[in-house]
Amino acid sequence: MIGAGIFGATGGFAYTLETDANVLLVWLFCGLLALTGALSLGELGSMYPRSGGCYAYNRHIYGETAGYLSGVLSWFLAFVGALAYITLLLGYHIQQFVPSLPPAASASIATIILTAIHCFGFREGNWMNNAFTIFKIGVILSFIVAGFYVPSQAELSTSIDFHIIISKPFASAMISASFAYLGWETATWIAGDLRDPQKTLHRSLIAGTAFVTSLYLLLNIVFLRAQSVTSMEGAIDGIGLHAAQRLFSGNVSTWFNCMIIVVLISSTSTILMVGARLLATMAKDGQLPHSLTKTNSRKAPTTALLIQGGLTIIFVWAASSHGNADSVLVLIGIPTTIIMASAVAGVMILRHREPDTERPFHTPLYPLPPILFLGLSLWMLVSTLQYKWQASLGSIALVLVVWALKPLLRSSNPIEDN
Repeated sequence: MIGAGIFGATGGFAYTLETDANVLLVWLFCGLLALTGALSLGELGSMYPRSGGCYAYNRHIYGETAGYLSGVLSWFLAFVGALAYITLLLGYHIQQFVPSLPPAASASIATIILTAIHCFGFREGNWMNNAFTIFKIGVILSFIVAGFYVPSQAELSTSIDFHIIISKPFASAMISASFAYLGWETATWIAGDLRDPQKTLHRSLIAGTAFVTSLYLLLNIVFLRAQSVTSMEGAIDGIGLHAAQRLFSGNVSTWFNCMIIVVLISSTSTILMVGARLLATMAKDGQLPHSLTKTNSRKAPTTALLIQGGLTIIFVWAASSHGNADSVLVLIGIPTTIIMASAVAGVMILRHREPDTERPFHTPLYPLPPILFLGLSLWMLVSTLQYKWQASLGSIALVLVVWALKPLLRSSNPIEDN
């Protein structure tokens, strides 16, 4: 979960919300949204402990076409699109040390190197991701402690504007901030590779979401100690970088910039690993060309990794020429919110359709978590469709294009699980 979103998203929308408290409420509500989703998908994951996440659940609940759209759009936006955003943000941080190196070039180099590492083998890539995760949590905790230790550069505004909270800009901000929470469901995409997923999956979803929500709130307080919300417009290339430069002296700022670079590399590595396995899972089901199932002797889906890396680089260079980061996050956020909401609704559908199916984990306080998730999701979507209608139309167009391509991408040879 922890990655580029928390170091970039706030700068794209904070200036539209007027007070610091309103910004923190965006991150709190998104954490609540992720937690209710985690409680719900924990039940589905315990029922169907296989890789594929929302793709696998929606395919089972709604049929082949829903599964295809869920899988391809998730991969195209929540993985490839997110990779382009993250690696470009990485490029902006690297540019602080090498001013002559364009961010898109740094992003491309990072994508090539990390794709090559994951092509080497599953175990090696997983070991690298685990090491990065431990390191980046330490970095963020250090950033938080140091950010509270140094004198504040801006006075915190604790007033809550309830008119703003029910507004379209607030809902749009939640769509953007939800990008930083996208990782809450990542474990479901690789459930087939987990040890005893019926016991461990829901625990990882719930504990991880609660922990990261706490970190995000503290980190945003540090950002708000660095600069007021009204001065954040134009900080879309990395609010983390701006905060480090404002709060710390030259050497400390440089050190934290290095640490943020490592965090972004970690996020890139994780998304590369999980995204390729989603492609391979869909290919096994006959939803995508059979060639994507190819793995090497070390269980790495090399074909899927190479295609994903190549498309990411294309996205990077295309995105670098536009630069409207908040619209990019909306473009990613709308379809992914719909996909996740469909899966969460499936918890209630399956309670009626398959009441006798074994459920090692039952959603606590059912049906409150799925209802809360669906209610918040619907409000975010309707408000954002009105407030950011250009990006919303782009999302709708993309869904239609992916749907039209289904006959061309579909394989006629699904591989059944043993």
